[in-house]
Amino acid sequence: MKKMKKIIIIILFAAMSSLYVSAQAIHEYSVYGGGGLSTLRYQLSQGDRSGGVGGDFGVGYTYFISKERVTGTGKIFNEFWGIHTGLGFGFYNAKAKLNNVETITKGLKDSEAVFNQFDLHSTLSGYKETQKAVCLNIPAMAIFQINQIYAMGGFKFGIPLGGKYKSKDATFTNKAWYPELENWLEEQEFAGYGVSRRNSDGKLKRGVTVDFALESGWKWYINKNFSVYTGLYFDCGLNNVSKNSKKSFVNYTSANAGNFTTNSVLSSYRDNKEQSVFTDKVKMMAVGVKVRLAYCK
Repeated sequence: MKKMKKIIIIILFAAMSSLYVSAQAIHEYSVYGGGGLSTLRYQLSQGDRSGGVGGDFGVGYTYFISKERVTGTGKIFNEFWGIHTGLGFGFYNAKAKLNNVETITKGLKDSEAVFNQFDLHSTLSGYKETQKAVCLNIPAMAIFQINQIYAMGGFKFGIPLGGKYKSKDATFTNKAWYPELENWLEEQEFAGYGVSRRNSDGKLKRGVTVDFALESGWKWYINKNFSVYTGLYFDCGLNNVSKNSKKSFVNYTSANAGNFTTNSVLSSYRDNKEQSVFTDKVKMMAVGVKVRLAYCK
């Protein structure tokens, strides 16, 4: 009987040794900043894309449940489970490069000519375009921390606040084919033909982005109420955010023929056909280092 009691006591002690001996709710408020590769991710049908440096800055709120767990050996682990949200500004950059690409803008009209319908053929050399975007990011993430190691996972929703593109000193060689005349016009500079260098800029339209988000690192305690997080973060866009209606790459009008501009490669086709776009999907991506200053109570 005594032996049986000892066995029962040992089993109960082993079971209770892994239970949480205390629990506490914690409200944590934070400000953070991070940076690294932060870019628009897409594939060009002709040319190359490269990423750019960007950042992520904002404020956060985390609701924690803090627990102490005692193992059978008597070692104490501090565990924290919680949910995290906030508001932040994400800055994204990308570059596109096109080499020796020919585009065709069909069905143009010259109101001052007798035979006024023509197709504009443009050959590009050294075209480089930079793209910048800003989002208001709202995270919805779960967080787990054991002692000082933490990990977060969930989603971020990015509301577009602005976006623009810019190209500089691109070389264009323009010529026009007049089907009624069965003839080319190639050298009339006043009509935008021949060789010229052009700068262009404009706005980028984007939709709400949904990112799969991860973050992990180390939490440094300054005192009872203040701490500093240092970690790595990774945001991977899940949806296509391009909302630009596809247009001809070259903006050409007979009224302003000598000062033509271009649309972004993110919103253009090469020969008036929707299937001949430079790119059809644009997603967001960011990876870098983040520092967070937190206050809890």
